[in-house]
Amino acid sequence: MGINNCQNARYNGTVAVWYTSHSQSDSRDWNNIKEFGGQFHPLSGYYKSNDINILRKQLHEMRRAGIDLIIYDCYGTRNWSIDDLPKDETLKLLMNELSNQDNDSRKLKLCIWLEKYASIPTIEQYEFALNYVKENIISNDFYFYYNGKPLVVTYLNGNSSAIDELEHKNTFFELKRIRPYCSDVWSYIEYYPQMLRKGWMSAAPGFDAYLEDAYLEKYVKNVENPDFNKVREKAAKADRENGEYYKKQLTWAKKADPKIIFVSGWNDWQYGNHIEPAVEYGYFYVDLTAEVLGRKDETKPYRHDN
Repeated sequence: MGINNCQNARYNGTVAVWYTSHSQSDSRDWNNIKEFGGQFHPLSGYYKSNDINILRKQLHEMRRAGIDLIIYDCYGTRNWSIDDLPKDETLKLLMNELSNQDNDSRKLKLCIWLEKYASIPTIEQYEFALNYVKENIISNDFYFYYNGKPLVVTYLNGNSSAIDELEHKNTFFELKRIRPYCSDVWSYIEYYPQMLRKGWMSAAPGFDAYLEDAYLEKYVKNVENPDFNKVREKAAKADRENGEYYKKQLTWAKKADPKIIFVSGWNDWQYGNHIEPAVEYGYFYVDLTAEVLGRKDETKPYRHDN
């Protein structure tokens, strides 16, 4: 399929987006933007994700972008870990909203992503989280299944014997590992052109390497990551190019026709890696997503207010 035809055709797989709720307990994204001079600022202001009005606005914008699946990060924050799931107010609000989608032409799905920021959860923490997900979340019809099983994504901060053990014991969930950049597992973010995959391909609007470096140097410079310098070098190449970088990544991913195209991310303001509306670019990336995926017409009901 030619590149122009690919841009016009509808992508019929699942469009997923990474979403974090850590602003309910940690203001680090907003602090980072202010302290280190981030070039973009959220159109909704420096919000807390457990504000129901903010959440409803985000869900509306995701539908406008043509998103199908929210991959919910538990937790990309230094303040909480995955055994804090029971006190996650944003997740409870989100589940309630997804339980009441009858009047929406676009029904969103949910998938849980497990991580412990800049660290590795213990096997006990993973088992607690999976048990919580099993008992409280997957019975809802909005939960996402992959290969016939409820999908849970585990993020790799280096090698993890805990994940090895978890996968060895698990028979219930479809567990998929994810890490940044070119890897032998699913990728959170890659530089263009991304590795061709049939199951999963990532697409990102760009990555602000300066924000990442400044934060890590100040707060978590002792993180064990032997590929850190290599990662920084590659991240620095991922310039937004006024939207052209994202368009290239999204078009390339769509052309490969994987089961899932993963947009990384919705609100990763910490690293300048987001398509959520900003003061500087408005709804540009939201509408670009729908356009490249061939979903502009079907998302028109969510575009009436802009």
